[in-house]
Amino acid sequence: MNSQDKRFISKLAAKTVRRVAVLSIVAVTTLSITHAQTDSWYVEIGAGPTFSSELAQSGFNFDTSCYPGRTECQPGDGYRWNYQIPTDAGFAFRVGAGKEQGSLRIDANVKYSSQNLEQIFSRLTFLDGSDYPAYDPSSGVQSTVTTTIGRLQASSFRLSVFLSLLPEARMLRPYIGLGGGVARVIVTDLHFEERFSCTGPPCKGDISSYDSLQDEDLSDTILLGVGHTGFEYSLTSRILAGIRISYTLLQSISSEGIYDEHKIPDLTSRTTFSEANLTTVMATVRYRL
Repeated sequence: MNSQDKRFISKLAAKTVRRVAVLSIVAVTTLSITHAQTDSWYVEIGAGPTFSSELAQSGFNFDTSCYPGRTECQPGDGYRWNYQIPTDAGFAFRVGAGKEQGSLRIDANVKYSSQNLEQIFSRLTFLDGSDYPAYDPSSGVQSTVTTTIGRLQASSFRLSVFLSLLPEARMLRPYIGLGGGVARVIVTDLHFEERFSCTGPPCKGDISSYDSLQDEDLSDTILLGVGHTGFEYSLTSRILAGIRISYTLLQSISSEGIYDEHKIPDLTSRTTFSEANLTTVMATVRYRL
């Protein structure tokens, strides 16, 4: 390579460096101006399906009664029980408002979700964890148990921070977010009923004094954490539509209830629902004020 070629390459390299520097300055300036234009308040609405992992229900009471129809009867200090709680897909909606500053958004919102629950019996033990005696088919005692459950309803207030991953100049902008809040959660129509009767000897007489009934809604106020991912598309400079996937981790739901009917007057029980994790897919519309 001769000296003339070297000088040409050096000049070309210098020009290239200067052009890259100028383009970088222009890009940064443009991005700053764009971010300045997005310094605004906004309101947002969203709605979509919500899904939950299977819940775990556990409970206990201090019932010291010995019940008929069992192979042996050694009263304990109380009873423990467990259920699996499969969930159906539900529905959720939210209304929020916030402040947008460049690529960052701080968002406050209220959200409501509701979904049907099912109940599958797992285990019954004494309070200390020892096995509950098996049913004795020769006892002449019939025990009929009815259990039902309604819906999981959650009303929450949340604060979230969102970060857009691309500048405002892009029509389609993906984003991520994190947040937390507090929720009022209700498990509706939690029903337990057990009825005893004699079908033949050796059981005799009326044994309905062992019947029990509990029917109520259980509620609790809990904390939550939430992660978001999604994207928005700019319909106009003020209106943005998008899709957001949110994963919410709830604290355990625990509440005390009283029996409507029981051999022991005013007996209470403590029920806990754990492993409540909600995934929501929402269509959102955001309007810049």
